[in-house]
Amino acid sequence: MVVDVELGSRGMAGIAETGAEPGGPATDSERWLAELWADVLEIPAAGIRRTDNFFEIGGTSRTAARLVIVLERRMPVGEFSRTRMSVGEFARTRSLADLAELLDRRATAPETAAVGG
Repeated sequence: MVVDVELGSRGMAGIAETGAEPGGPATDSERWLAELWADVLEIPAAGIRRTDNFFEIGGTSRTAARLVIVLERRMPVGEFSRTRMSVGEFARTRSLADLAELLDRRATAPETAAVGG
């Protein structure tokens, strides 16, 4: 399954690391993704750390597919560049921080760059 998602031209990146709990999400991108993970996994967001692996905290291939769909639906609308993420590519990200960084990078990459998984 490949889902097209749109990210703002500024992306989710560039967010200061202020007010972060030790080990918790450190950027707005990470905090936003932690909320999505919490919704999909039905766990408290406060317990999600930036080094957590989605599958190690209760995720399955089914919940990963749901998360990719939720990502598509909740991306901000406006001036966007396109990106794609497959469930397999999501599964290869090692942590919440890695996923946030990947999405931030893609959001700021030129539209002509080939992406997918």
